[in-house]
Parts: sequence; C-alpha cells; structure tokens
Amino acid sequence: MSGGTDESEVVAATSPQQLHPLTPIATTLPLIAGIFFITLVAGGGSAWQVGVAGIPVGLVVCLVGFVVLVSYRYLLWRRFSYWFDGVGDLRIDSGVLYRNERKVQLSRLQAVDIERPLFARIFGLASLKIDVAGVGDSKVLLAYLANHEAIRLRVNLLNRARVAESGGTPGSGDVPAPIAETVIHTVAPADLLVSLILRTTTAGLFLLTGLIIFMTVTTSGAGGLLLLPFTGGIPLFMVVTEFMGLYGFTVASAHDGVRLRYGLLRTQAQTVPRGRVMAVDVIEPLLWRRKGWMRVRLTVAGVAGGDGDQQRNSIHSILLPVAHQDVVNEVLAHVMPGVEIWDLTLTPAPRKTRWRAPIQWSRLAYGFTEQVIVCRRGMVTRHLAVVPYARTQSVSIIQGPWQRRLGLSTMRIDIAPGPVNAEVLYFPAEQVIALADAQVERARVSRAGDWASGGAPD
Repeated sequence: MSGGTDESEVVAATSPQQLHPLTPIATTLPLIAGIFFITLVAGGGSAWQVGVAGIPVGLVVCLVGFVVLVSYRYLLWRRFSYWFDGVGDLRIDSGVLYRNERKVQLSRLQAVDIERPLFARIFGLASLKIDVAGVGDSKVLLAYLANHEAIRLRVNLLNRARVAESGGTPGSGDVPAPIAETVIHTVAPADLLVSLILRTTTAGLFLLTGLIIFMTVTTSGAGGLLLLPFTGGIPLFMVVTEFMGLYGFTVASAHDGVRLRYGLLRTQAQTVPRGRVMAVDVIEPLLWRRKGWMRVRLTVAGVAGGDGDQQRNSIHSILLPVAHQDVVNEVLAHVMPGVEIWDLTLTPAPRKTRWRAPIQWSRLAYGFTEQVIVCRRGMVTRHLAVVPYARTQSVSIIQGPWQRRLGLSTMRIDIAPGPVNAEVLYFPAEQVIALADAQVERARVSRAGDWASGGAPD
C-alpha cells in the first residue's frame, strides 16, 4: 500500500481466496466429452474397438487426455486467487508461466451474473461473470465457486460497488444483503417453442425447405427426400439451440434491478441494473400478431458482447423472449419507470416516402415523451425502439442519393454498442434537421438532470 493513501480511505484487505477444489475436474470434463466424441466419430468408431491387450485406443486417449488436462488445470487452480484490497477493489492473481495480477475497480462495475454450465451443476458449482466499464477485455470470470459462495460473493460485490459509486469506502465486513425478489413473469415452455417456430426467420427457412424438397421430389423422385436432414436441419437446429438457451425464462424484480434466469443445460442468472438501459426494442413478428405476442430486446451500458459467442450474446440481449403486451408493460415499467409508449401519438412518414420504402412506408413513424424518443419501423417484423434522452451519445443525419432526390433524410440516434438500432427513417430533410436539433437539446438537458441526481454519465 502506497504511503500517499488517505488513512480514512483504507479498509482491511481480505485474505486471498481460491476457487472451488473441484474446479480442475469441472473445467476438464467438457473437453474430455469433446475428445470422446471425436474418437467416436473418427474412423467410424474404430478407435473404440478392442485394441492392444484388449484395451480400446479411444479409452486410452480419453484417460491420458483427462490426466494431462486435469494436471494443467490443477496448476492453474493453485495459482489463481482473488481478494479485496485495502481500498475495497477486487484483485485477481493468476497465471502459471506468466503471472497476471488484475484489479477490478468496483466503482466501474456494470453487472455481475451467475452461470451454471451442465458439468458444473453436477458438482453444485457456478461461475461468476463480472462486467466492468472500459475498453478491451472488460469481463472477469471466476469459475468455479460453490453455488452459495457465488451468490454470496455476487451480493458482496454489488454492495461494495454501490458504496464506491456513492463516494464512500467499502467496509471490511462481508455481510451480504438479503436477496429478496418478486417474480414478474415466467415464460411457458410451450409458448417459447411455438414462438421460435413461428418467428419470421425460422418460418421462412422451414417454408424454403418445403419448397426445395417439393421441387426436388417432383423433378428427381423420392430420392430428393435425402436432402431433408440437411435443408431442414438448419432451422431445426436454430429452434432447438435457442429453446435450450431460453428454457424456463423468468423475469423478477429485485433491489438491484431486473433479474433474468434461463437455460436448460446451461442455467444463467443475469441482472439488468437500474439506470443502465440504453435502449429497448419491442419486436412483433408477422406470425406472432394473431396471438398478441411480442419480444423485447435491450442494450445495456457496458454489456456490448464481443466474447466471440454470437448465440450467447444474442440471448443476453433479451429482456423477454415472448409475452403479451400487458406483461411487456409490466417489465418495461421496471427498466424504464414512468415511460408510457403505447398511448403515444406518433408522427407518420409522408406519402412520398413510399418511393423510397414501398413496403414499410406506412409503418414508419416517430414520437417522443418527456423522457424518451420512440422510433417505429418494419412491416413483416415490426420494431418499436425506445431511447431515453439521457442515453443519447450523438445524432447523425444520413441522406443517400435516392433520398436526396426525394428530399428525404434519416436520423440515426447513436447509443452504446448493442442490438438495438434507433433510426427515424425517410422523413423530409428539413423536418429531420429540426428533429435532430431538438433531440440534441433534449439529450443535453436530460443528461444534466441525470448527473445532478447521481446517475452515471454513460
């Protein structure tokens, strides 16, 4: 500890802690499962036929691989430790050949999520994924901890972060706050499965598969049915993968934000912190409208994805996979309190817009309340994007050659990176310029009020 640190800001550092002792085995089992699958498929399974001294080669490969990988993971486990330092921030020390010490500044904490992969759940373990504001690699993963320890450490991190953001100093106590939450909605598995099948992309792929099979059978005979596992496998894989990822999706309200729990093989617990929502997108696919279903996606500050797993990033951006409007209203009231979007009078696009967007022009519109701007677009799949003024980073005006000839422009609202796109599409140029100036002013005033009330300047 440096001598220049104010004694009033110094708290007792905690002793270094290690991950759960079963971590080497829990992290190795998925790799061994992959090796087993490779040896089973390679050569038609010949590796698992009786080999030297009656021992299959595949078994030897799996055993040797398990011993080598567990030994390496054991060394990583021995050299991995975490603790809270004298100013209350999280420190992580890791590495075998190259030592790496990392400091997680809790005043910049964005979210702390709990994940429970299949093999970890066998041993009652969970991983803690910590997101902090910053550039580059802003994610920290503690894998694995006992379930109760992961919950306790998550609460402790959030408590310390709250104190740090308020300008205080986290105490040395490690007493977690009560984890009280109220369940808002749980998505029924049947509704989730039907919604995934009726989604525009999936339904379109199934329809295309049917047409391909029909044309192949009529021209080449029944042999064309051999294409069914390949052409129909893509949409089926999409449905099964997302169904397992979103299975049991539950939305709950808690003191630290909206909590989401989901997953079949890999269960995850995610928190949407209050005040961190950059934008929300309410989606209505064509085949969902008869049932009155909607999907809600959102962009959260500091959670832009980028870990290379597109499917997981897509799931992490979902606030509600499928629900009726009354449920959507209730959930939105927790992430954007006081915002009413359904009774809002929207300004529609003029008729000349049909020359630029002949299909969706009648759906293009925008509107605003005291807190947010709303942008509507889409005909087959409808989108209603909602952006709080305080989360607007900049405004861009776009005018391509065809728009220029028609006297139209597009206003793009720039926010933090994420899945939600907010654009006012194809309105008269002078109207867009006036709207952009008004949006910039509203954003400036709203940010000033947000900072004055203690909100984070995201």
